[in-house]
Amino acid sequence: MKRALAMVALSVVCGGLAFGQFPAFTGKWDATVGLLPSTSLTTALTLTTNIAGFDVSGYFRFTGTDGLDRVSFTASGAAGPLSMKGGTYFNPIAQEWMGGYLNGSVDFAGLALGLDVYHWAEKYEGCFLAGTCWPYLNWLGGDKPCQTYSYGMAYVLSTKIDPLAVKLIFADCCTGIFFYKSIITLKDLGLCCGISVDAELAFTKEGFGYLELSGIEIPLCCGVSLTAGVTFTVDGKEVDTGLKFAGIGDACFTVYGNALEDGNAWTGIDIYGWKIKCQLADCNYVQFVTALDPAWYNANVENVFVGDEFEYVKFGFCGAGCCGGTYNVDISIFFQESGSLFGINRLGAKMSIPVMENLTVNASYATPDTFTVGWVFTF
Repeated sequence: MKRALAMVALSVVCGGLAFGQFPAFTGKWDATVGLLPSTSLTTALTLTTNIAGFDVSGYFRFTGTDGLDRVSFTASGAAGPLSMKGGTYFNPIAQEWMGGYLNGSVDFAGLALGLDVYHWAEKYEGCFLAGTCWPYLNWLGGDKPCQTYSYGMAYVLSTKIDPLAVKLIFADCCTGIFFYKSIITLKDLGLCCGISVDAELAFTKEGFGYLELSGIEIPLCCGVSLTAGVTFTVDGKEVDTGLKFAGIGDACFTVYGNALEDGNAWTGIDIYGWKIKCQLADCNYVQFVTALDPAWYNANVENVFVGDEFEYVKFGFCGAGCCGGTYNVDISIFFQESGSLFGINRLGAKMSIPVMENLTVNASYATPDTFTVGWVFTF
């Protein structure tokens, strides 16, 4: 009986494929092989098809020690004026559901309305709010509305009519729905003399969250413009300034610091570090970072410094590669105060090189010795 059922199932599959009743699949296979300090293998398969106008994808990740350890399914498409997108994520090793989301939006004559719903298990909070399991996920902008809970939910209501956008975020941490945060955004606000600014204001149920002013570009002369931006938070202020050279590239200077106040008087400023980035072309750049307080920089900007390191320089290159693709190379040099030649403590490099129209080879190296290679194959 089992053989008969198997033969019937095989006949149905073959017949469906022969007469085109099954949707066509596209896919991607990417893998990373660790060679130093020890060997490891991580590989992932993504399959995508179209069903009734919706793009449906399945993602399956395998590791050399655990086997299949991540599974996700996503779908996106439109039903009339309603655009929808959703996904659900699983941990097959623990046989647990990790989280999921559903986004819906509709546009009426320039007025956009949206509703997003997110649901996740507390033990997998970092997967969705910080992108630790899926780097492309960053729900709620990385905010964490729940503190002690088993499952969290968030509801995001949004509306937009240029240049104004408003977003209201509500959360449920197993204790009932409550208001968590509001974000108000204004784009291209005209000031004077052809100068405009983008503004974003956020506040929570406790009060002020942050105010970000960006996109300011003041023309000086000879094709040179001064760019500026500032972000005010409850803990400090961040100022971005730079020079933009028409036809050459951009030079951006960022200072990380906080104002010192005594009552209503401004008594000084604490500077934690700064960054200078010169954008020479679309993906060719050089970046210098100095951290006067490396611990603060690691906690608030990017976690890159180890030991006594306080400074790094990064070079980025790109160019035309095989078969219409683009190669990318990043080289980083980390410095400490003393103890090595010129204070150099670590070196790091990453590269991505297309070798065929549907095959890209990746490699990365860092000191102390770590070396990985990999590939991305599309079909």
